[in-house]
Amino acid sequence: MENVHENVIGKRDTNGTFEKILTILTALFAVSIFFSKSGLSVFGIAAILAMILWRFIPGYTKGAAIPNAVIILTILLLANIFVSSFFSINSKWALSEFGKYRHLLFGGLLYAAPLSRKNRKGCIIIFLISAAFDGLTGILQFFNLLYDSGTLWTRTYSAMRPLGNSSDPILYAANLALAFGASLVLFFIGKDIFKTQKERLLLCLSASVILMGILVSGSRGVWVALFPACVITLYFYNRRSALLLLSVFIVLAAITFTFSNTMKERASTIVTSLYTENETGSTGNRVELWKGALLMFKQSPFTGIGSGDFEVTIKKYIAEKKIRNIEAKGHAHSIYFQIVATRGLIGISIFIAFLVSLLLWGSREIKNGNQIGGYTIVMSTLLALLGGLTENHIEVHRYLAAFGFTIGLIGPYQRAG
Repeated sequence: MENVHENVIGKRDTNGTFEKILTILTALFAVSIFFSKSGLSVFGIAAILAMILWRFIPGYTKGAAIPNAVIILTILLLANIFVSSFFSINSKWALSEFGKYRHLLFGGLLYAAPLSRKNRKGCIIIFLISAAFDGLTGILQFFNLLYDSGTLWTRTYSAMRPLGNSSDPILYAANLALAFGASLVLFFIGKDIFKTQKERLLLCLSASVILMGILVSGSRGVWVALFPACVITLYFYNRRSALLLLSVFIVLAAITFTFSNTMKERASTIVTSLYTENETGSTGNRVELWKGALLMFKQSPFTGIGSGDFEVTIKKYIAEKKIRNIEAKGHAHSIYFQIVATRGLIGISIFIAFLVSLLLWGSREIKNGNQIGGYTIVMSTLLALLGGLTENHIEVHRYLAAFGFTIGLIGPYQRAG
């Protein structure tokens, strides 16, 4: 029997109506994460409003509870980002960027919403199918079967790297990684949710397409984050499952690299780029950005220079010849260097404490028997934590949406037992 934290629906005429509305909005939001920029705002905001209004309807029944530590650290994180944005030189832009963190609120409200098991499952299926179609789009781009004609399905892709329906190859792969992690948890641990042969086949097919989309993206940082996050998560659940997954990774990677010199080169440069690239290369560019971030940290170690001032400060350092002239200047290509530079010791301490609180929350859920949700929280947090070493996607609109959505939707699920 499939379980989610038990909730008793009160008045069906009120809760039932709001549940239907929220289910539709959540399903549309799942699609919009992978297919529509405007949809992220429209359906996400509408779902947030629906969940808030639902709480004031007579007969509302509380769903799963979020630990106080997670709530407090989320508030501190948002407050730190807001204050840093407010005192930035480019405060207008920085404050407009602050709005994307509403996806954390969405995730929390969705986690606590008393959605029925059936409706949550339906939204999960739509989320995974949407991710699979986005992955397929990137695969077709990789094999030059889709070309730019200005349509949603055939957007151009830069540097011969597929980007699916996203605006960037790295963001494309990072969002797929969250969906792939959720697929793994549901396949290996959520057997009482997706239990029929057709449902298991759906999980296998969607996960395979999503994984192949990640591989062909050429996003080295996502590869490096995905494999250990998945193996570590499954290792603590079942060592045989972790070994099986690792074997599948190796076989798929071997096949891909055998038939694609481009992919082989991208894989080998994970190591070689550290000592072969100058500032014009991807790794060399990152090194210069990290040097600049440390200079910003020295300039303002406790509070940072301000969330909206990274790019203008990097350009200033280039003009002063403190770092080499580089092409990409918008962010540090590492969430940790980005926060150290823009929000200082206070910001990085709050951010790390926030991630730790999520890991502890997931671990506690696992110990309490809520294994599906617990492992999903742990998996998603590990992907953000490890991926943040070389990328800044945790501060990007779509990634925040996928991150909040994954935890909020699957987090309350228990394993029957």
